[in-house]
Amino acid sequence: MNEPSAIQGLLDAVGWVPAVIFPMASLLQLGALLRRGRAEGVSAVTWGMFAIANVCLYLTIGEWDRPQVIVTTLGSALVQGIVVGLVLRLRADKRRSERTGAGRA
Repeated sequence: MNEPSAIQGLLDAVGWVPAVIFPMASLLQLGALLRRGRAEGVSAVTWGMFAIANVCLYLTIGEWDRPQVIVTTLGSALVQGIVVGLVLRLRADKRRSERTGAGRA
């Protein structure tokens, strides 16, 4: 067994851990927002910072064609951007309904 290729195989396998966990964590937040229909307790700034950091990480890694890198960084950034957009839309909808009196019992 060629040791360098065994190590590389292990590193490739380990590289899929963040490629699954990071986007999944972002998808869980997105799912919670969609289920609740409210953005209280969710920071658009924080999720926006995560998205920017992931794009910057992708650009600095330099292995732009590796699936693990693409999914971990750009996949996460995409979902995080959707979270930011949804948070902003839910907050705007809430402000609009408060101004018009909709939702008052």
